[in-house]
Amino acid sequence: MPFTLGVVGAMLVLGTVTGALWSPFEDHPWFEAVAFGAPAFAEGRWWTPVTGSLFALEPWEYLPVAGVFLLLVGWAEYRLGTRRAAVVAVTCQLVGVVGTAGGLALLARTGWAWAERLAGVLDVGFSAGVVGAATVAALSVAPPWRFRLSALVSVYVLVALVAWGGIADVEHVVGWVAGLVIARTVLGARLGRRTRAGRVQRDRGTAAGYFAVSALLVVLTSFAAGPAAGPLGTMTRDDWPTGVVAVTVDLVLAVGLLRGRRSWWRVAVVLTVLGVLAEALLAVTAATVDRGDLPLYVLMLLLDGGALALLLVRRASFRARRHARPSAGRRLDRDDARSTLRRLGAGQRLAWMTTWDGSERWAPEGQEGYVAYQAHAGVAVALTDPVGAGPEGRAELVDAFVAATTAAGAGSCFFSASEEVAAIGRERGWTLVPVAQEAVIDLAALEFRGKKWQDVRTALNQAAKQGVGHRLVRLAEEPPETLAQVRAISEAWLGDSDLPEMAFTLGGVREALDPEVRVGLAVDDEGRVHGVTSWLPVHAPGGQVVGWTLDVMRRAPDSFRYTMELLIASALTAFREEGALEASLSGSPLAHGDQPSPGGLDAVLDRLAERLEPLYGFESLHRFKMKFQPRNVPLYLVVTEPATLPLVGLALVRCYLPDVHARELVAAARSSRGSRGSDG
Repeated sequence: MPFTLGVVGAMLVLGTVTGALWSPFEDHPWFEAVAFGAPAFAEGRWWTPVTGSLFALEPWEYLPVAGVFLLLVGWAEYRLGTRRAAVVAVTCQLVGVVGTAGGLALLARTGWAWAERLAGVLDVGFSAGVVGAATVAALSVAPPWRFRLSALVSVYVLVALVAWGGIADVEHVVGWVAGLVIARTVLGARLGRRTRAGRVQRDRGTAAGYFAVSALLVVLTSFAAGPAAGPLGTMTRDDWPTGVVAVTVDLVLAVGLLRGRRSWWRVAVVLTVLGVLAEALLAVTAATVDRGDLPLYVLMLLLDGGALALLLVRRASFRARRHARPSAGRRLDRDDARSTLRRLGAGQRLAWMTTWDGSERWAPEGQEGYVAYQAHAGVAVALTDPVGAGPEGRAELVDAFVAATTAAGAGSCFFSASEEVAAIGRERGWTLVPVAQEAVIDLAALEFRGKKWQDVRTALNQAAKQGVGHRLVRLAEEPPETLAQVRAISEAWLGDSDLPEMAFTLGGVREALDPEVRVGLAVDDEGRVHGVTSWLPVHAPGGQVVGWTLDVMRRAPDSFRYTMELLIASALTAFREEGALEASLSGSPLAHGDQPSPGGLDAVLDRLAERLEPLYGFESLHRFKMKFQPRNVPLYLVVTEPATLPLVGLALVRCYLPDVHARELVAAARSSRGSRGSDG
């Protein structure tokens, strides 16, 4: 970063040579010859924007000035390259210094006391260039961080101007505006295309930010230890009762607008209209009696007028209602979904789960395919990948679903998503968390030979000796006594847990009764069922079944020791002989396997898995599947908006345990602790 280091080096060298590093620069005899501002330009010192940029007013300021320059301009140089970063920083610095001096000189002629005071002030420092460089660098990052970082810079410069209103704060605003103006020229195509979902989020965030900043300004100006010195410095701490009401209203409006609520949009429009009318009346009155606070009322009118214009022009972004679902589009019933799945094919091996009861299926108008989801806690949780026409069609469904949920005021995520959807999320800057390892077996090369398959061969041999065989059936076609045994096995398995049967990506006997599902039964010579597995079909485009995915795995309490090994190995052999290409042993929920956890939400999921392990055995299930030498395929949680992560966690609990009550969770937690204690 030669530009960044060169400027900081020049600051330190000049500070040492002039003594500004250890004594206030304003006390030096050459301060006026170096500093910039309206007085300097009025006296013909046109070189001061260059000379003044390399100093600080006080010795203690050199540390934060140099540190901030290294951090922000260095980041800009890293993002933009040396040449462009230098052009941006120098241009914004010159525009900020000259524009501030000229603007204050003009405003001082109106009689505005704040402008008159600042028009006589001299200043030094490179801060306008720093703000401009940070503004352009923020716009260079990918969405959604582009908007967030840009909003952070915007809030800082505007709040500082209104709350404190020093000459440096004015220079920051002018440098910020200069950065916004030249960003398109500097970045070009890097600004990229704005999606509808991104535009809606930006509109809501901007409107909410306006009222949030308004609340912050009321706090700073009403509760400060004295009158505010900024351009709106008319409130004092004596106004605190009014300030409390104003802050409350502004924050409630900000939350409602951020969620896209139509009702709060109406309230915001009404209040903003009243504010604009009042400020217009005050401005006319001030102009009539020739008062010096006319510029103040004009500035307030411009701010509220801009907010009103945004609310009205972008009113389509505020249509969300309570308990929102994805907006527009059409809903598919189960039969339509299955027909679509067969025609388009399963882009992901878990796709048959999208046809289960419990999930809704949404499709945009005029587009093939659908997204299966459940809505809880204000979040639409999509189950695995969309069902669409190839990778491009599925990518379009991802964007359409996110746009529709955003327009409805809901958050969105994709759970148990494949690498295909994860790649889409990376490209868009979304949050990715590995949540499971899917165990996939390529059937063409399947042979139970070698040391690694010893356990499986032992299971098959012992089953033959003890008269336990495998039958691959349609459970709905089995005799009542067989079905009764399967139900009893399931009920016995559930009876060992303090929590009810899980749902979402985990089926049960009801799903196994589906005629499209194959069921494996381990049955002895006396007709006793020792265990049961169910297998979901995986379709290629056109409807051919090319693979199977394991769902139910349950065994009787006193069953044959190798029941599950027998069931899976026998089913894999049958599928291979039928010509299937692969079989999935599915993913173990919340089990990461050997994949490292980088922290964040996945660390929370790890902790949750640790708590639930004694109850559901996710990790032990994952280890069992490794006996069949699968290749591990990661499954992801893809969250489109990091701010919704806490709600995503709640939504996932409701997806898996839709009927669980608080007392059951408490009992489960006690059981979990007790089991760990008894195990030593």
